Amino acid sequence: MVLSRHELEARYAEAVGATTSLFVYAGHVDEVLERFALAGEHDVAVDALGGAGLRVPDLRARAQGVHVAGGRLLADITVPSHFGCRPFELGADVSFEAFDRIAAGKLQRKVVAVAARGPLALDADELDTCDLVAISEGLSTVPERMQRHFDHARALAEYLSCCEELASVSYPGLPSHPDHEVATRMLMHGFGPAVEFQLDPAAGMTAGEFIEACRLNGRTYPVGGSHTRMCAPNGSDGHTVRIFAGLDNPLEVAAELDRVFRSLRRGE
Repeated sequence: MVLSRHELEARYAEAVGATTSLFVYAGHVDEVLERFALAGEHDVAVDALGGAGLRVPDLRARAQGVHVAGGRLLADITVPSHFGCRPFELGADVSFEAFDRIAAGKLQRKVVAVAARGPLALDADELDTCDLVAISEGLSTVPERMQRHFDHARALAEYLSCCEELASVSYPGLPSHPDHEVATRMLMHGFGPAVEFQLDPAAGMTAGEFIEACRLNGRTYPVGGSHTRMCAPNGSDGHTVRIFAGLDNPLEVAAELDRVFRSLRRGE
């Protein structure tokens, strides 16, 4: 039996700790903010985990400041997911979560969930049956899958932190990360599914070239799916590579990364 959109929205609201939630078709969270003009004059939108260097803001402190100014804190929890971050417990008023990973990469069209402490005066989209099924199945398996994403990211981060040829490695779970202490208070069950590293420009390889050279880059698989996937957040000509850990064996991914690093050392 396929649950209705309203039933799934109620199920998600309970999972995220909100009063209300709704689903809309959108390519990304910013599209939702623009479509519904959700950010008011004193409202502040933040990523719970993201941006350059995978930064983690102190949501509780940010919420207190925004509320004093008469605004709302709008939190994008897409990267850590509602499994890894409880935005409303930390003071957020509205949360957003792109469902690529929640639905295990099985959506026909991209969906973003909007949740709030109170009523949402927005019009939800009627989702196709196949997308409702993907969301329903995904919500049922989130804890198990997301824990594996988180654990595999940590394994890859620990491996990358030992690679001397890298300019830097960013992962909130590493003590070297500038937000490590904050992340231990803001995130749950680990430190998210992503790890980022900077290639040394002197090595002569761009992020795009590195990803292309890596046979396990996951680029032919859907975003949010079971395979580890790499991207270049600063563009292919930059030197930043971001890895979203999948459910596949992180040791195999690390071995493939090591193969490419060794080719760099040899100047191939």
